[in-house]
Parts: sequence; structure tokens; C-alpha cells
Amino acid sequence: MKEFGGYFSLECGHSKIYHKDSVLLNSARNALRYVIRVYDIHEIYVPFYTCPVVWDAINAENCKIIPYDIDDNFLPLVDIPKDAFVLYNNYFGINGKNIEIMAKKYKNLIVDNAQSFYAPKSGIGSIYSPRKFFGLPDGGIVICDKHLQDDFEASLSYDKCEHLLKRIDLGARAGYADFQKNDESLINQPIQKMSKLTTALMGNIDYENSRKQRLENFNFLHNILKDKNQIHINLSDDYVPMVYPYKTDDKNLRQQLIQNNIFVAKYWPKEENGCMNSDLAENMANTIIPLPIDQRYNTNDMKEILEIIGL
Repeated sequence: MKEFGGYFSLECGHSKIYHKDSVLLNSARNALRYVIRVYDIHEIYVPFYTCPVVWDAINAENCKIIPYDIDDNFLPLVDIPKDAFVLYNNYFGINGKNIEIMAKKYKNLIVDNAQSFYAPKSGIGSIYSPRKFFGLPDGGIVICDKHLQDDFEASLSYDKCEHLLKRIDLGARAGYADFQKNDESLINQPIQKMSKLTTALMGNIDYENSRKQRLENFNFLHNILKDKNQIHINLSDDYVPMVYPYKTDDKNLRQQLIQNNIFVAKYWPKEENGCMNSDLAENMANTIIPLPIDQRYNTNDMKEILEIIGL
């Protein structure tokens, strides 16, 4: 029976979910597991340079992994059979043109859009991780041509929000341990529906403003850094980056940024990824610095980042 009266809950759920005709699950890694199940995949090509949870998700489905390296333009360095199932990462959300190339070449392409929330669906399936773009405790999205008939249970997220709430009151450093704890809580979770809470919180997001601000910040940095950046960036119109990937030989810059409260992750170091044993992938992890460009910031903030870089 519906509840009436009493105390109020958070005010959520006023706008529609961004991706239409999608399946809402409890995590992006489980969105990948969903695709593997629905297409009954037993063997899949996976880039060495990828998040370790991708390897974990594939192993959880008893699917064989065939790793491949990528070049400086993020394209495969090996010949992959055209009828193979191929997972391709939309690295940093800047690889729309590469996806077009891959989709024409491989009929069973699966696109990991965890770092490209706004990207359109490509290949036989695309997966998304909204919490990498917005303040959400968990959640994953999958768009594919087939659907499972399983009636998954709904997940619960009320106990995964402490880092989100603590950051507002106390700042990012105070909530970082809780953020790590939340990440760990997602390990080995069964495939479930996205929780009511996460779904409701997604209804509070101003998707258009987020898109606009990210692109403005990205373009501002790129106009100044493009001649120094060792990555050649050619952004497609439909794609909105997660970060600005700045590839540099400056080994001190990452720590220098962190010391100045500019928190930049490392995607994905060997010591955190037991599966990654490629020298090329390790080089990318160490030399690519993901500069924040998201909707919380404006061009004045980008200028502060550039000052720390020395520009």
C-alpha cells in the first residue's frame, strides 16, 4: 500500500532518464555481463589498456579473454577476426571516430562507453557508467539489440551515499575513504536492476547543462594544450568527454596537480590490474593525465589548472 504523510525524502526524479530504450542495472560491470549473457559470448577480444573490473566481469561469466594492444590513436594493433566479439573502450570519451571505424569492420562490436555517457549506442551493444559523470552511488546502463528475459531483483543504494554527502559538507579528501569503500562494495555484486534511489537521483540531473559545460571546458583546455599534448584529439560532434586526456613526459605533473587539490586519477596502473601485462598499456597509464573538465567547473577553473601545469 502507498505510504502517506510522515517525514519527507529527497526531492528527486523530475526529469527523464537520458538514454531511451535502455536497461538500467546496478553497475556498468554488470551491464557488460548482461551483454555477454544475452549474446551467449564464450570468447571476446579485450584491450590490455582497460579497467580491471572489465576483466573481472568477463571472468565472472566464464568467458575467454583474448587481449589486444592499441596504438597511440587508440586503435587495435593486431588483426582481429571480423566475426569475433570485440570490446572497444571509448577512451576518455574522445574516440567517436574510432568507433565508426571499428563498427564498420567488426559486426560484433561492443562499446564500453563508461567514459562517454552521452555517446550514442554503437555496435551490437553499448554500456555506460553514469556515476563517472554525475553524483550517483552506483548504476549501469546497457543498450543492445537483444534483451534477457530474467526478472532481476532491484538493488539498494541508500547505504552507498556517504561519500556523496560527506563531500558536500566536508570536501573531497574527507569523503575519499568512503568513496573507495563504495567502490569495493560493488565487487562481486550480482546483476540487479538499478535501485529506486539511483534512478530517482538521475531524474535530478540537468543533462543539457552538463553537456554544454563539459564541452566548453574541454575545448578551452584543448585550444591551449593541443600543441603540447602527445595525443591527437579529433572529437566527434555527438561525443562529450569525461576528462581532458593530457599525455606528457612530465613525471612530476600528476603529483603536483594532486598537491594543489586537482585530483587526477591514473587509468589503469599495473599494480592495480593483475591482468594488465602490456608495456604499451602501462606507458599509457603512466603518461596520460586526465584533467577534470566536468560540469562543476568553468573556464576560470580551467585557467587555474593551466597555471599549475605552467601555462
